[in-house]
Amino acid sequence: MKLDKWISSTALAAVLALAGCNATKARINDNEDLFRSYSPEIQSAIRSNRIQRGFDSTQTYLALGNADRTEYENDQELWYYYQTHTRTQKEEKSAGEYRDEMTAYENALEKGYTHVQEPTTYRVFQLRRTSVQRIVRFENGVVVDWEEPESAWVDDWHR
Repeated sequence: MKLDKWISSTALAAVLALAGCNATKARINDNEDLFRSYSPEIQSAIRSNRIQRGFDSTQTYLALGNADRTEYENDQELWYYYQTHTRTQKEEKSAGEYRDEMTAYENALEKGYTHVQEPTTYRVFQLRRTSVQRIVRFENGVVVDWEEPESAWVDDWHR
């Protein structure tokens, strides 16, 4: 199996960032009275998807959304936030596979079908991989610390 070409989708990251802003606005709108009760500094942090030491779980939820995973370790509650990365990959088809597809294509044309797509010599598919974007630590219900690991991959590239 020959790997012809793969492309990282950085445009997807930009779209997800914009979607995150809209999600934050929706969470704020759903909790408008509570949000207005916070100081301007806390409101600004939440709007910017930032957290601060001393944030409670509701303020953290408003800023970052639901955690992807929650764990308890000693006296701490840990909220894990993941990010999914995707890339598009091309792979050459075998000669037999391409020939079979070309035969089916030609048969469809002979039958008068007009909306059939001519086969290509490659297939395109998406690979996904998940990383830990942020781990937030709570003690007694308030944020005491967080980390943003650089290379904390949860899995390998997969379809």
